[in-house]
Amino acid sequence: MTARHALVVTVSILIWVNQSPAPIVEEEKPTPAPQQSEAPKPKHSKRSTSNAEQSPAAQTETKSKSAPAPVSQGPARFAGMWTGKVNQGLLGHVPTSVTVNSTATSVELSHNLGGAMRPVALNGNSITWKSGVAGEITWTLTPNSDGQTAQVTMKGLMLNDTTTFRRGPK
Repeated sequence: MTARHALVVTVSILIWVNQSPAPIVEEEKPTPAPQQSEAPKPKHSKRSTSNAEQSPAAQTETKSKSAPAPVSQGPARFAGMWTGKVNQGLLGHVPTSVTVNSTATSVELSHNLGGAMRPVALNGNSITWKSGVAGEITWTLTPNSDGQTAQVTMKGLMLNDTTTFRRGPK
C-alpha cells in the first residue's frame, strides 16, 4: 500500500466517523485553607524555641514544612515520559505515551502513534509538535504546576481531544 493510498483511506475513514463529544476536563482548584474561629493563644515559656536552639531534626522538619518542593524550570519541566489516553475516533480512548528528551528538542511517540521521533517547538509554558502522514495533527503539552501532570491537546483533521497526561512510565 502506498503512502498516498494510505492517506486516502485514512481521510475517507475520518470523514465517515461521527465525532464523539469532547471529554469533560475538570479544572484543578486549590483547596481552601481551614478557617479558625479564634487565633490560638501563645503559651508563655521560660525556654526559647528559636531555630538556633532547636535540635537538628526539629530544624530539618521546620524547613521541610515551610517550602514546597521546587517545580523544574526550562526544558527539564518537559523532559521524561508522559502517559494518558487519547481519543482516536473509531479506536476509542487509546493508551498513549510521549517521551520528551532532556533538552525538550524532540519527542518520541508511542507505537500506536507511529513510534517516530518528532522535532519540538518550545513555546514558553508548552511544547508543540506535529504527527500524522502529512503532519496534519498538531500536539501541545503544557505541564501543570504540580510537575507531575500536563494538559495534552491533539488537533487533527477530524479529531480534537484534550486530556491529562501523567509523568512517569505506564
